[in-house]
Amino acid sequence: MPDEVVDLGPEPLAERSISDVETLQALSDPLRLRILELMTAGHDQTFTVKRLATALEVSQTKLYHHVNLLVERELIRPVGTRVVSGIIETSYRIAQLSVKLDRGLLAGDEPVLHDMLTTIFEGARDDIERGVRLGAIDLTDDADPLHKVILAKGFARLSPARAIEFRARLQELLESYDDDPPDATGPTGTGYGFVLGFYPMAGAADDVETDD
Repeated sequence: MPDEVVDLGPEPLAERSISDVETLQALSDPLRLRILELMTAGHDQTFTVKRLATALEVSQTKLYHHVNLLVERELIRPVGTRVVSGIIETSYRIAQLSVKLDRGLLAGDEPVLHDMLTTIFEGARDDIERGVRLGAIDLTDDADPLHKVILAKGFARLSPARAIEFRARLQELLESYDDDPPDATGPTGTGYGFVLGFYPMAGAADDVETDD
């Protein structure tokens, strides 16, 4: 159940643009990303460190540093406090529903790019392993479609025109599957994660054919 806080504060921003290295570095940690994903999914709720620790299956002491850093970078915000057993307990709410990275942050900065890629792929790995462990993902051949996972790494040789078309169609597909409205998912719905990459392969641009 959501924590009882009288004032939830302002509504989260629909999107926030990240243009500074410090905030990008705050995002470059799998655990901090899991915190943000959990709070984004419950954007109309508040979270204490205790609630986050229970949901993420980590100790509270491990989370304080990460939560404080997210507050410092204004990715989450404190919205209320209450006294529990003589200790002041703070409740937090997500500050934005999505983030958009300024591409200039990654250009020419290999360590930052490396950290971001590591965070993305390690986070996806952890999510999948946890899903298998908890039964949300079924790896058997005859699994229910709602519990199947797709894992693939591929290569395609495309003409420039087809590459541009393919990228545009992927972007259109992603944008067409925003969150379903509440009346389509019921009170909860099911959360699905995805990782998608489409990029030119260095060293594989020779002998590009005009037709595919």
